[in-house]
Amino acid sequence: MKQIFWYYFFCILTDVARFILRTVLVFLHGSKGKIVPSADNPLLLKSATQLAQEIRNGELKSEDVVQSYIDRIKEVEPYIHATAEKCFEDALEKAKGVDSLVSSGQYTKQQLADEKLFLGVPISIKALLLVKGVRSTAGYEPYSHLIAPEDAQAVGLLKNAGAIVITTTNVPEMGLNIDTANRLYGATNNPYDTNRSSGGSSGGESALIGAGGSLLGIGNDLLGSVRIPAHFTGIFSHKPTRGLTPNSGCFPPDWLFDEPKLMDPEIYKHVSVGPMCRYAEDLMTSMKILSSKSGTKLNFQKQLDFRKLKIYYLKEIKSPMVPSVEKDIADGLMKAVSYFERVYDIKPREVKIPSLYDSNRCVFNILLETIKDFKDLLTCGKGLPFNEKLDFLKCFIGKSQLCFGTLFTFNFAFFPLWYKKAQIDHYQKMLKEWIDEFDAILDEDSVLLMPTLPITAFYHEEMLLKFPSSCYTSIFNVLGLPVTHCPMGLNREGLPYGIQVVGCKNNDPLTIACGMELEKAFGGWRNP
Repeated sequence: MKQIFWYYFFCILTDVARFILRTVLVFLHGSKGKIVPSADNPLLLKSATQLAQEIRNGELKSEDVVQSYIDRIKEVEPYIHATAEKCFEDALEKAKGVDSLVSSGQYTKQQLADEKLFLGVPISIKALLLVKGVRSTAGYEPYSHLIAPEDAQAVGLLKNAGAIVITTTNVPEMGLNIDTANRLYGATNNPYDTNRSSGGSSGGESALIGAGGSLLGIGNDLLGSVRIPAHFTGIFSHKPTRGLTPNSGCFPPDWLFDEPKLMDPEIYKHVSVGPMCRYAEDLMTSMKILSSKSGTKLNFQKQLDFRKLKIYYLKEIKSPMVPSVEKDIADGLMKAVSYFERVYDIKPREVKIPSLYDSNRCVFNILLETIKDFKDLLTCGKGLPFNEKLDFLKCFIGKSQLCFGTLFTFNFAFFPLWYKKAQIDHYQKMLKEWIDEFDAILDEDSVLLMPTLPITAFYHEEMLLKFPSSCYTSIFNVLGLPVTHCPMGLNREGLPYGIQVVGCKNNDPLTIACGMELEKAFGGWRNP
C-alpha cells in the first residue's frame, strides 16, 4: 500500500512539474528556434529506390549524388549537429567506382537491378552500429578510440546492395536516452526547430534525414529508438518483426569486453534493426535487403487490395506519468482512419486495451531482467567502481563523463517504484495478456493505427518528464510485432507528428504498404 501511495504521488508531481517546466522553457526560449534551409537540389528530392535505378541506367552519376549530399550535410550540420564520424572522401571514391562499373558494361541493367538495389546511393548509419574502419564510439568518450574491425551485419547487407556510407550519426551515450546528446559530439537539434529534440536514440539519423542531409539510414530500436525520432522529425521508419533483421554488430560488441556476453542474449530479441527514410517506398526496398538472410521469406512486392483490410485504432494509452495525446496528433490519427473508411469503404473499429495501463513498469521490468551489469558497460567492461547516484550529482558541475539524460535514464530505470525483481513473474503474466489481446485483433488482413507518441518534439531540457511517453512504442518491442511510423504533417507550431501502423508477426509488407498509402494521401515528409 505504501508503494502504491508513493507511485501515484510521483504521478501527480510529474504532471505539475511538466506544466511548470514547459511554461518556464517557453518563456526562456521566447520565439521558435531556427529551421534548416529547405533542400532545393533536385537530387536531394528523389527516393533512394529511384536514384539507384537512374544510376544503374547510366542516367545519373553516383559521384554527383554523393557530392550533393556532402554539400547538404555541410549546409545543415551547423544547425542540427547530427553527424558523428564523416566518411566523405571514402564515399566519393566508392561513388567513382560505381560509375566506372556502370559504364564498363560488365553487368546488364537487369543483373544490377537484381543484385544492387541501392547501387551508388549514399546512406547514413547510426553510431550504435559498427562500420568497418570507422570510429565506433557509441557517443561515449571512453570508447572514442575504438575502430570497428568489421561491419554490423545489417550494414554489410546494405553495402552489398550497393549503398555507400557517407557518415555515421549521433546518439545519446550508448543509446540510453530518448534525447540525443553526449560529451563527445554534443546535442543534436530538430531541423524544424533547433530548440527542440530530434528524439533518441536514433536522433542523429532522424535529424539528418529530416533535414535532407541523408536519404536513408538504419538504426536499432529498443523502446522506440527508430520510431520516436522519426515522429519528431517527420520521416518514415520501420521496426521489423522480431528476428527478421540481423542484430550482430550492434553496440556493445562482445569482443569489447573481457567477459563475453555482457548483455543477456535475451535482450536482443527485443531490439530490431530497421530503416529510416524520407520516402516510404525506400522502407520496402530496405526491408527486402535487410531481411534477406533471415530465413523468413516475405513478399514485399505483393499487390494489396485495401478493400479487404480491417482497420482497428487505439486513441490513447492511459498510463501514469504519460501525458494526454495532443490535439493535432489525435486529429491526425482520425484523418488516417477516415481516409481508409472513405476511400476503401472500410468500417474501422476502435479498440481499448486497459491492461496497457501499467505498460511502463511492465516493459522496464522485462527489459532490465536481461541486462547483466549496466555498470560494467559504463566502465568499459573493466569492472571498475561506478556510483550512479554520485555521478548524477557530479553531472551538474560538469565532472561526469555522462550527460544528464543518460544518468537520469540509468537512475530512473532502476528506481524501486519502477523496477522490482520480485515482481517479474507478475509482469511476465501481464505480457502474456497483451500477446493474447493483440493476437485477437491482428491477423494477416488487419492493422492497428495509433499515435506513435502522445506528444510532438519536446525541448531538450524536458526529456526527464517526457520519458514515460515511450510506452506507446516500447510495448511493441516486448511483443515483437512489426510497426511502421508514418508522418502525417506539421502541427500548429510547425513541428512534425505522425502515427504508427502495427501488424501481426511477419506482416511487415502490409504495415509498410499502409505507410505508402498514407504518404500518397497526406504528403509524407515535408521539406523544412
